[in-house]
Amino acid sequence: MLDAIRERAQGWLAKVILALITIPFMLWGVESYFNKSGGDDVVAKVNGDKITRQEFDRAIKGQQQEMRASMGAAYNPALFDDPKIRQGVLDGLVSQHLIIDAARQAKMVVSDAQLAETIAALPAFQENGQFSQSRYDQVLRQQGMSIGEFENRVRQELLVNEMRSVFSASGLVPGNVVVNFLQAYEQKREVSLATLAPEQFMAQTQVSPAEIQRWYDSHKADYTLPAQARFEYVVLSQAAMANQMPVSEAAIQQYYQQNAAKYREPEQRRASHILIAVVAADDAQKRAVAKAKAEAIYLQVKANPAKFAEIAKRDSSDAGSAVQDGDLGWFARNAMVKPFSDAAFAMKEGQISTPVLSEFGYHIIQLTGIKPAKVQPLEAVKADITTALQNQQGGKQFADVAETFSNQVYEQSDSLAPVAKALKLTVQTSGWITRKGGEAAGILNNPKMIAALFSDDVLKNKRNTEAIELASGTLASARLLDYKPAALQPLEMVRVAIEAQLKRTQAIALAAKQGQADLVQLRAGKEPGVKWSDFMTVSRQQLGSLPPALLEPVFRADIKILPVYVGAADTNGVYTLARVTRVVASAPPDAVKVKAVQNQLSQIIAQTDFADYLVSLKNKAKIEIQKTALDKQTQ
Repeated sequence: MLDAIRERAQGWLAKVILALITIPFMLWGVESYFNKSGGDDVVAKVNGDKITRQEFDRAIKGQQQEMRASMGAAYNPALFDDPKIRQGVLDGLVSQHLIIDAARQAKMVVSDAQLAETIAALPAFQENGQFSQSRYDQVLRQQGMSIGEFENRVRQELLVNEMRSVFSASGLVPGNVVVNFLQAYEQKREVSLATLAPEQFMAQTQVSPAEIQRWYDSHKADYTLPAQARFEYVVLSQAAMANQMPVSEAAIQQYYQQNAAKYREPEQRRASHILIAVVAADDAQKRAVAKAKAEAIYLQVKANPAKFAEIAKRDSSDAGSAVQDGDLGWFARNAMVKPFSDAAFAMKEGQISTPVLSEFGYHIIQLTGIKPAKVQPLEAVKADITTALQNQQGGKQFADVAETFSNQVYEQSDSLAPVAKALKLTVQTSGWITRKGGEAAGILNNPKMIAALFSDDVLKNKRNTEAIELASGTLASARLLDYKPAALQPLEMVRVAIEAQLKRTQAIALAAKQGQADLVQLRAGKEPGVKWSDFMTVSRQQLGSLPPALLEPVFRADIKILPVYVGAADTNGVYTLARVTRVVASAPPDAVKVKAVQNQLSQIIAQTDFADYLVSLKNKAKIEIQKTALDKQTQ
């Protein structure tokens, strides 16, 4: 529940800002983001409602920015050149349009007051923790977005979340169902094992030269070495440029003063709470009962604060914090929903609040700690400032040089020496690379670069590749050094490997045949002479040495009469017999665990119901996709 409180306060709002406000400042694409031309270029239609090229491009850029932030250096910008990835982004937009259309048909609306409250809470539009109209106007103007356009997008996001919340009530799971689920899931069984490995049957296998020949003839593709090539290449790196940039003490001091707010750590508070849950579907009577319960608990903890933890563990609807005696840890003001934060940041340490109503229900809050706001000293952030200034200068230089790099590798396409000399770059040499790329390609392991390396222009015409973005702030160009065409290995070179493979296949089949025969005898009450391991107790969470392939057979086995026998082969071809001799019932789950699992199962059911509803909307809708929109366009 704590995660939910924080996520509702920050998560989706952060995504709105990420998708609609944050701009990925790359060398290309920036102009098109602000450029309104092409806005009528239709990418798809959903029941006649248009998804424009501009909307699709913004969604792509939002996803790129999010992945770049989460993956760091591992992020590959060429990922979004893949039509499948672009199709996924477009599918998301189609789903959003369908949900919004359904919400409107259901007469759901977002009030002006709700819209204003949402926008005012966005940090991007705040100064000193308060909404600033001038900041709001400035940010939207900088991003080339009108107030009306942005507010319409926020309304749509709120409608989507309202539609999702409707399904939260549909996922209610009865407590007795959860108890039965937990007892079955946590049940343990005593087993012993007997294994039949393929190696035990290798002496019984036999492969003739004719079988080897037939296998070779029918699997020549498996024994064909792929085409390989070596390349020389040059890399233009913004990071490398930045590392060489000198930064003066005066510049560091000036940056620190101009960005003082960045180095100010906001006030934090620590609190515990007892939540009496209220959901959107609750009627007035249920809300009144919840309020009365919250007020009664408040009187108890006010009279005896020492019992706050005990009561939180027993009565709080927030399963996540209840097991921690109600403790929510440290948080900043904007980390919680507004009513909760307003109350917590108005309290004195040790104080207990009267019930505070939020969208999650009634909170009785106990403030347990205060960390005042503080400013980090210059020395503590000097290294970060130096890096930031170097990156600024490196970014400017990179932007200036990138065009020169791109032009030279294209205009002087018969050699990399001119661009290397002009920009003081080192010409490097790759190892042998195939069309699949992989680790052998090193820094060149980029889908767009691999495609260029094995293009006719490079292999046949011996030209440089175009300047290709390997990662944000990294351009490269390469040219062919040496090439080996695909070649079928002679049979004599692979004969031993084929023979070993065919023998192992036979041995796996023999192990399975013997294991299945033993299983029939065991189930008939006979003893085929298998060697059982020592008894061990296993559960779905703790398999021990039980092969994963036997997990379901062991726990599906009918335990009316014991012992019971099951068997299965694993991915290595080992056939394992299992003898189940005892069932160990799990302890009855406590109320806190039942509540936590009940919440998790309810969320899963609600998410499944919502997904099913979305599928039904798609099945009924008229959706037209412009397939050419999935190809990356020069912007």
